[in-house]
Amino acid sequence: MRAIIFLGGLAMAAGFVLTWLEAPFAGPEVSPLMLLREGMISLGSDTSWQVWVFLGGFLLAALAALVALRGAGAGLLALLAGASPLVVLGDAVIRAEDLRRDLGLPFPVDFGDISRSWALLEDFIRLGFWAYAGGAVLLLVAGMSVVLGPRR
Repeated sequence: MRAIIFLGGLAMAAGFVLTWLEAPFAGPEVSPLMLLREGMISLGSDTSWQVWVFLGGFLLAALAALVALRGAGAGLLALLAGASPLVVLGDAVIRAEDLRRDLGLPFPVDFGDISRSWALLEDFIRLGFWAYAGGAVLLLVAGMSVVLGPRR
């Protein structure tokens, strides 16, 4: 299980610097690091909890990978890191229309029609998103297995 946590944590943490979106009309490649560097995400006392959970997930993933590499139990770190995208996504689904308005998107955000939403994005998604999502799934499953699984 330690190897899975290490690989999942490494993948999710690497997603911080890798390109997530590369749209021809949007200009630069989008990654969480670029969002921080360009000031689109700022850290401070007025930062929303969603930003802290999103960025904290990368840190927890890296910590889970390091702890797993050292041979110690990283189950709780893995579980928290793997759950962080679900928390942010759940909030985004609840506040979808507000997000669309705040971001100034010219199209409606309808999470009820997942296929249409996916069709809008699938050509622009790059490796960083897949590393983040795949790493999060591995960490979530491994973390649940360690934390919630039967004790030996």
